[in-house]
Amino acid sequence: MKLTVVVCLTLAVFGAVFIGSTSARGSLCDTAKDKVLCAQLTGRAKRWDKAMTNALVGVKKRAEAGKSVADVVAAKLPADMLAITKESIVSTCRDNYDTIMYSLDESLGLVKDDPTSALRPSISTISYFDCTNAISEFTAPVPEATHFDTELLKLDDSLFALTEKRRKKKKQPQQPCPGMGMCV
Repeated sequence: MKLTVVVCLTLAVFGAVFIGSTSARGSLCDTAKDKVLCAQLTGRAKRWDKAMTNALVGVKKRAEAGKSVADVVAAKLPADMLAITKESIVSTCRDNYDTIMYSLDESLGLVKDDPTSALRPSISTISYFDCTNAISEFTAPVPEATHFDTELLKLDDSLFALTEKRRKKKKQPQQPCPGMGMCV
């Protein structure tokens, strides 16, 4: 009987600690559509800058898989497609992939340098839309490219949710100015 009570109390304490730690992390991700994915990306980080860095590194690792998608596009295009059209689509997909990787690297630097104004525009370029759009203009979609774009959009949502947390925390309350009302 005493052992059962001790085990139950121990489980209750560990449960409370676990719930407390996940809710603290969850607060950074509470506006993300996929809160579980966001929490996975941020890891156990409690500070915004560490959470955003973890998330960007996680997105970059997942985006690196897109290199194989860019490489497989040529093989998936119809054999009777004009060579110049095929080259244009493949070039667009490779350029799009390179832009994604560049934007992720740039975003990692912006976490420290300029997280408020420049980070959101940098993150907004993390999409495979140019590639999927180029493919759909000339042929049926390449499922791998469409899937990669969908996955990037999910990851991007988590990054945007984190940038919103930074923007909300950085707002400073107005300070009263003597004789002039509120200072800005």
